[in-house]
Amino acid sequence: MTNSDSSSQKIPLFPLGTVLFPDGVIALKIFEARYLDMIKACLREKTEFGVVSIMKDQNAVEDSPPVFSRIGTLAQIEDFDPVQPALYMTKSFGTQRFKLLNSQQESNGLWIGEVELLANDPATPIPEEHQKIVQLLNEIISVIQSEDLLGESLFKKPFKIDDCGWVSNRLAELLPISLAQKNHLLAQTNPRIRLDLVTEIIEDDGLSNLMLH
Repeated sequence: MTNSDSSSQKIPLFPLGTVLFPDGVIALKIFEARYLDMIKACLREKTEFGVVSIMKDQNAVEDSPPVFSRIGTLAQIEDFDPVQPALYMTKSFGTQRFKLLNSQQESNGLWIGEVELLANDPATPIPEEHQKIVQLLNEIISVIQSEDLLGESLFKKPFKIDDCGWVSNRLAELLPISLAQKNHLLAQTNPRIRLDLVTEIIEDDGLSNLMLH
C-alpha cells in the first residue's frame, strides 16, 4: 500500500503506549488470543494491521473506553517466531500513515478501525541548515552498529540519511518526548516542517547529545 486512497477501509488495530513511524521497526510479544488471531490472519492473508497510540484522558471515568490517537501507521509483519502456541515474538515495520475515522470493539476484544490512508512523504532533500541533525543521527547509527545495540532491530535498511522524512521520523522515534508530541510529529504532512520541529525540540531541550534512552 504505497498510494494515498481517499476511500476508507477497515483494519484491525493494535493500540499501544508508543508511536510507530513509517519505516520504523516495532517488536511485539503477542500472547492475547485476540492479537494471536489477528497476527495469524495478517500472515495468512498478507495484510497489515494498524498501530495507534492510547492517549491518556485526564477526565476519563473508570472503565471508559480508551482514547486513541487520530493518526496511526500501518504495520507489516516482517518476522515472527511462534515460541509457544500462545506466544509469538514478532517484528513489524511501519509502511503508511492513516487517519482513524472511527473504531469499534468486536466481541473478542479486538478493535477494528475505519481508516483513510494518508499520502507517503515526498522525497525531500535535507536543507543545509539541518546537516548537523543528520550528523547527529549518523553518530547514533554508528554507535548502535559498533556496539551492536539492540541488534539490527532499531532501524530498517535502506538508511535514507539524505531525506527529510526518513531522518525526521528516526529522530522522532528516539526523542524522549510525550506521546502527544510524537503524534503531532507523525501527523505533520510536510517532511521538511517535521524536520524543523524535531530540530527545534532538540535545540530547545539541549538534546544535541541525544543518544539512546
